[in-house]
Amino acid sequence: MLARIKELRESEPDEYTATPDDVEAFIRAIKDVLPEAVRLGESLSEGQQRFLHDAALRQVRIARHRLDLDRHVALETLSRIFRLGDVPAPDGRYEGELIGHSTGLLSDPFFDWMSRIYLPWLGKTFDAASSTGDNVFIDNAWSRATGKFGWPEYRVQSETPPHTVRVFPFKSAPGPAVEDEGLTVLRLDYGHSPNPLPVRRLVDEVVELPGGYLLGKAHVRGLRELRRVFFFGLHRAE
Repeated sequence: MLARIKELRESEPDEYTATPDDVEAFIRAIKDVLPEAVRLGESLSEGQQRFLHDAALRQVRIARHRLDLDRHVALETLSRIFRLGDVPAPDGRYEGELIGHSTGLLSDPFFDWMSRIYLPWLGKTFDAASSTGDNVFIDNAWSRATGKFGWPEYRVQSETPPHTVRVFPFKSAPGPAVEDEGLTVLRLDYGHSPNPLPVRRLVDEVVELPGGYLLGKAHVRGLRELRRVFFFGLHRAE
């Protein structure tokens, strides 16, 4: 096992030149090794355990940074990583991060920039027992203004974390992926009241990567089909 971990360290894809094939092969290898590493537990060093546990997360964040340099390669890499995920069973609060817009439009970089500045989204909460959840936002002037205009109707004040509000509830259930034939994901469906009409058109998909990080895709329902609009990530709140 130690030799295998050393080999994986040495073969970790380069953050500037790695191809989607390189990243996919690396994460597949990590996925094969992790169960045995978990079984060995304390016989591995903390550094070895962290390397394996965070490997998929590192590749997601590297792809995120590459969006500004080579958008096509970065989006293909994220898509390949997503297809390696399993159906998760999240419960509790998860911190979120917007990874990048992926509509395929030339305006994607502009929307990335705007979202990182203005979007007060902090993550999601999940209730596994009821297969429901909602989204956590900073309770700032923007979110308060939406309440005054009548949406969202569902609005729960929260202090975990402080000064936040929970909005846009969803129902969750395993189901087939929109884009990835043969892949089962956790689908988050917003298509019910009290969500405002634009939000009801959203469908999120979430998978669990090796190490526990959740990678998600957000889709919006058009006239005929669902269209992917961005990737996002979730990790369990401390």
